[in-house]
Amino acid sequence: MDFLPYSQEYMLIVSVMGGMFLGFIWDIYRLIRYYVKLGSIGTAVGDLVYWIISIYISIKLIFDISYGNVRFFILMGFLLGALLYFYGISNYILKLFILIIDILLRYIKRIISFMVYPLKFVVKKIKAVLYPIKLKIKKIIDKTKRRYKFFKFKLKKVSRNRKLLYNRRKHTKRINKRKRKEQKRSERRSKKNNRVEKKNKS
Repeated sequence: MDFLPYSQEYMLIVSVMGGMFLGFIWDIYRLIRYYVKLGSIGTAVGDLVYWIISIYISIKLIFDISYGNVRFFILMGFLLGALLYFYGISNYILKLFILIIDILLRYIKRIISFMVYPLKFVVKKIKAVLYPIKLKIKKIIDKTKRRYKFFKFKLKKVSRNRKLLYNRRKHTKRINKRKRKEQKRSERRSKKNNRVEKKNKS
């Protein structure tokens, strides 16, 4: 006699159903990955979450049907349930869910477009009314840009002319300095020559 209130047949059937339920959860996760691009990190996190949920459900089910006694036929029941689900009805359930979700998304898109249409119409009308003002503003902006470019060009020209004038002045100053030096030298020479002549005469 078994001291547990549940028979082995009942525990096997429950474990098979548990395995099928875990397979169904995996298909739900596959659907999420199909419609939402998770990426490598998101997929890793999703896999981890799935395994945590699966382990939690499995342990809870084992505690409920066998008071935490892990038996070989219970594990085999989980495996058999998963195999029956994946090789039996998994493809049909996935196709059915994809069909339902696609139809729902299509209708949701239509509802959103229907709700947004009046707003689009109002925005279109506002754009049509504001178009002449937009053109005027664009002309003003273009005009200011051209003026700015012209002012910038003039400023560059003025600064260039100033530089040229400054360089010319500098150059003329140098030339004048040289001339002055040469004049002083020539004056000194002439003085020396006069002195020498006077001495010779005396």
